[in-house]
Amino acid sequence: MAKASLTQMEKIISLLHKSSFVKRNRNRGKFSSYTFGPAGVLTSRNLNQLLWDSLVTSQIDTYPVENSVFRNTDEPKQLRSNLSQGTLKHLPDILQLVNYTLPFAIVQRGQTFPESLATQYEDTFLFDSSVQTSIVLQYFCSPSSALQSFDQWIQQRLLWWRKYASDPAQISCSELETLNENTSRAFIQCQFPWGQDNVEEIISRGSNPVSDLQETTKVKLQCANGNKSYTPHLIECSTVLEHCLMACLCDAYTESTAQTGKKSIPTEKLNLHPKIAPYKLSIVSSSKSRSNEIQEVASYLNKDLRNAGIDVFHAKDSLSVEDQFIRNDMMGLPYTAILSEGTLDSGTIELRNKDTTLK
Repeated sequence: MAKASLTQMEKIISLLHKSSFVKRNRNRGKFSSYTFGPAGVLTSRNLNQLLWDSLVTSQIDTYPVENSVFRNTDEPKQLRSNLSQGTLKHLPDILQLVNYTLPFAIVQRGQTFPESLATQYEDTFLFDSSVQTSIVLQYFCSPSSALQSFDQWIQQRLLWWRKYASDPAQISCSELETLNENTSRAFIQCQFPWGQDNVEEIISRGSNPVSDLQETTKVKLQCANGNKSYTPHLIECSTVLEHCLMACLCDAYTESTAQTGKKSIPTEKLNLHPKIAPYKLSIVSSSKSRSNEIQEVASYLNKDLRNAGIDVFHAKDSLSVEDQFIRNDMMGLPYTAILSEGTLDSGTIELRNKDTTLK
């Protein structure tokens, strides 16, 4: 294995520990287990939902399915390492549902248990997780439209990744790789401290997987176009949530300076996209003389915003306002509401933007 330059990687891992994102528990051979704190759970949830929306909610004729985490084999309780085979087995039922009309897609999301590492580099943190959340989309189309559909899926997935990146230029697509006469693939790649690595695979599998399933099940899986019948062509997009999360966190990591009193000190922060950030807003108080009254207002505001579906971070500690700004930036929180005596007297609230630090 290649040895990564971990100077920046160590800083990122340290920041993730300090800001309650995630920490490594222990190594088990080549794999590790992890504990997610509040910020990590919420960020992972947001990213998971964005992935689901891009592959299911925003797509027409897309059908979600689910399987057991155990492989469907003669060996008892053998855990699955990917979702592809289990997802494909839903094809006969979905074909009947759509009356054998193409195109359509089947999507599955669930836990997988990798048999080998997805990267050639050492100590890449979440890439070596022993339990992963995988998501796979299988798109079925006619052979005549397969080439165009394959290109469209590559472009669509590349645009999705760049949409939420702090630096879109760090997201790229690999060159097209031909595995055999029926199979080609490309990877969405991100820049990490250890180098460029794959985060999503888009593969055109041809008609062979469907033909093999038809042979195994003895169920007709062909579609008709006039007097002609054909076997659906399969295009597959697959990724792992933990790899996506690591890509977003590494992309968002930035070193900067912060003002504390009259001093400028070096700090670290996460420039997360607002839709990925664990909390959308933090509430801080700049007054100590009327702190009890302000805390009542803060609690009311917190509850009101949460009822509106907005995740709010409201820490009840003794940090200065400047130190709370630093902590919020470390967590990638886009906005901070500053409650002061002016809030009590006139109802005004200052709002700080993470990107501009203006209020």
